[in-house]
Amino acid sequence: MWNRSWVINVAFARSSASALFCLLLVSGCQSNDDGALPYLVGYDFESGSAEGLSPKTPESWEVAEEDGSMVYRLLEPGEFGEIRAPSQWSVLSEYPVGAFEFSGRFKCHTDPEILARDLLVLFNYQDPTHFYYVHFSASSDNLHNIIGLVNGADRVKISQEPPGESVYRLTDSAWHDFKVTFDPESGEIAAFIDDMESPILTATDTTLLSGFVGVGSFDDTGSFDDLRLWGEVLRR
Repeated sequence: MWNRSWVINVAFARSSASALFCLLLVSGCQSNDDGALPYLVGYDFESGSAEGLSPKTPESWEVAEEDGSMVYRLLEPGEFGEIRAPSQWSVLSEYPVGAFEFSGRFKCHTDPEILARDLLVLFNYQDPTHFYYVHFSASSDNLHNIIGLVNGADRVKISQEPPGESVYRLTDSAWHDFKVTFDPESGEIAAFIDDMESPILTATDTTLLSGFVGVGSFDDTGSFDDLRLWGEVLRR
């Protein structure tokens, strides 16, 4: 069941002890809003380290000060492969999850006048050609501001909102809050930005039932902070 899921870059083989050393762990037993999932891990990057995050290209990411806080920055887009899919990501490699809630905040560095600008949340990441992603953008069509599936072929839109009708809010250079949830039993996916009560994107899909979560971009740059993950950790 986990054959492909565990064919991950050797960089993912980090010890739990070293990862925990630099994590922002909230004391007590945290849970998500309805208390259904256990709190797993959080990152505020104030230690100056991103230990436990595994980027596609490590030289393209850094922890640096920005707006009075230490943040995790994507410095440059990646190279596209043989299939059309996001070019950059960094995943929380200690936590393969089924059901989850993943939240944080991000800021896009690309000129707001570019309507195709984006930042991503990846989830159920199994390898570079098998994962879902939420494409938060400054415009809406069949490719931008969608939930996408990469399943060994060019990405496809699976979000239920019609092209051009999804709510988009990544229109400026400000920080935005985000949240993504997934339920493997129903296949329900929901993505939120700024308003944590009303999703801007929804989908129902059970192609990939588990994997790693992370952040990235299709072809832009940005900053990420205050990442938090609730979920069901799966083991081999």
